[in-house]
Amino acid sequence: MKDNKILILEDDIIVGIDLQEVLIANGYNTILVHNYETALIQAKLFKPNLAICDINLGKGLTGIDFVKDVYVLLPKLEIIYVSAFSNKQMMDEVAATNSLNYIVKPWNEDQIKVSVKMAFNYIEKKYSHEDLLSGLSLTEYKIIDLIAKQKKSKEIGALLFISDKTVRNHRYNIIKKLNIPNDNNSLLKWALTHMKE
Repeated sequence: MKDNKILILEDDIIVGIDLQEVLIANGYNTILVHNYETALIQAKLFKPNLAICDINLGKGLTGIDFVKDVYVLLPKLEIIYVSAFSNKQMMDEVAATNSLNYIVKPWNEDQIKVSVKMAFNYIEKKYSHEDLLSGLSLTEYKIIDLIAKQKKSKEIGALLFISDKTVRNHRYNIIKKLNIPNDNNSLLKWALTHMKE
């Protein structure tokens, strides 16, 4: 990924600036915003890959509200939450947004560096996975998805209303497109590793 963009949503200006300085020093392209409304506007314009969101934004809408709304605009955006406290209800709300991480304040520089690095490693792996799959036809994608669910060629054929021979031909084409060795179970191993989402 050429440009690792991070939107920082933090209502405490000093904390936000400290966070931004750590990220800029580590080569990340950042934008810092202090409220929900500005964060949504900047997300549309900046198109970040990652957002670091304070959950508590003073009165009104929260960082969790921002995440729920920004997913409509940027469904591939990944999230790291920061907060000074947590409780069961908050953690349940956070879990419902499928965030990558949750950091409790006061954070230290190493926590931020490691969390962001892990997030971008995950994002890059996810994007390269999508790039590989984008070369497959819709039928090939359905077949590899069914292979990941450990369906046999005969079962796949029945589910897709095609012959076993056609399934085998598609399997061969998938192996070629994904540049997988044509060994026993190599496609199954690849599918189990890469089709978990």
